[in-house]
Amino acid sequence: MNKKNRKSMTNQNNKSIEFQIVHNRNRNDKNENEKCKTIVKVEPQYMQKLGIKQGDIVKVSGKTKSTAAIYYPMTLLDLQKTETPEMKVEFLNNPEKKVQPLPKIILNGPVSCNVDPSREWQRTVILSRFPESKVKSENIPEADTVTFATMDMAEKIMPRYQSNLDYSEILGFIITKDDRIDIPFQKEWLEKKQQEMQRKESQDKSSEINSRRRNRPRPPESYFPSSFQSAIINASPEGEPFWRITENTKFEFENAGFEKIFNPYKFTPKKLVNVISISKQLFVKDTEFTVPSLEVYSNMMRLIWYSHQRIKIPESDFTDLHKMNKMHRMRHHDHPRLVVTLEDDLGNHYDSVNENGGGGGSHGPDPSTREIVSDFSWNHIFSPTLDKNAKELIVTIKEVQWITQDRKIPDIPPTEPPNMTPIENQPIPKLVIAEGPWTFKIPINKPN
Repeated sequence: MNKKNRKSMTNQNNKSIEFQIVHNRNRNDKNENEKCKTIVKVEPQYMQKLGIKQGDIVKVSGKTKSTAAIYYPMTLLDLQKTETPEMKVEFLNNPEKKVQPLPKIILNGPVSCNVDPSREWQRTVILSRFPESKVKSENIPEADTVTFATMDMAEKIMPRYQSNLDYSEILGFIITKDDRIDIPFQKEWLEKKQQEMQRKESQDKSSEINSRRRNRPRPPESYFPSSFQSAIINASPEGEPFWRITENTKFEFENAGFEKIFNPYKFTPKKLVNVISISKQLFVKDTEFTVPSLEVYSNMMRLIWYSHQRIKIPESDFTDLHKMNKMHRMRHHDHPRLVVTLEDDLGNHYDSVNENGGGGGSHGPDPSTREIVSDFSWNHIFSPTLDKNAKELIVTIKEVQWITQDRKIPDIPPTEPPNMTPIENQPIPKLVIAEGPWTFKIPINKPN
């Protein structure tokens, strides 16, 4: 989904609203009627804005993936779960600016694993309507056949697993093509397989003892999975935006790649086509950002950047040995991020579909300058790959963000075990935003 077309709150013309995810339900929830179902819950006042009622089907969209779910209004208990402390937001350019709170949404497990939230610090999704003829409960198309993704090795590892899946656990599910799905094994069959695994572990016990005598680490204990993880390859009747699984639905299996089942949203680089030199640096607040290059692959692009931050610390903290010893543990460094967009001279916009990174260098106090030093490195994955006819790349840094930590080093008495702080006493971090944009026009060099 192109972020350019997203709305921060409500779009009345196409009946869509942006919600912040506040809670995910899973199989461990006590509500037997709702756990592990394809359900979303929002506050009742948004029913009228979306033009829906309880039991209607809604579309849930993240950055790159959408799915379908059944709408239910929140109960009083649900509303209590949404009452969580909000992260404070500070805008460096405009201290008076305030962030408007977003309405809250609860996603059940099967829904949450099929959307990739936007706005990392808020985790948001878009809720919208399907055509009127499809959303009403009496009009929901029933799936005649559902085809699940599998691999040849699954039958070798778990013989006869297909006939021992508990399909009753997914009855009533609303599914769309490419959805990930988790199907539990039948209880008796699972217990039998777990017992077989335990017997094998016991038989191998003597060899493990010998391994430990040779100072080798003990291998982790094996376990039999409680469910089969798969993805929806297709369903019939064809041409529907979604289907409901019923008692009459038949199930088939088709061999597919590993990524189809376990990693459908991540992008793995394939053939390297070009490396475009960007060679730009940006200094904002107390952090220097370096953007060296963009790697262009046949199926995606990867933007690389680094940050080097130096945070001033009061001299009194450096002259107090007790506080010096706590500096590493108190995590004084921030977590800087760049919000980046890419487009080319042909008008193509490229979506940021994945980000990853972490510490990549020195972290800790520098007594010579009385600063906390931290280094991070990040990769942004953009899709689709670069248009081969493009001659110029436009890199725009829309925002610089820091997740800041509490700078104070509290004088907390020792605890049991030491260095443990109760979760309720942990300070809520603050998001600091420097708004841009900073725009760089980069000529695209032809690959060698």
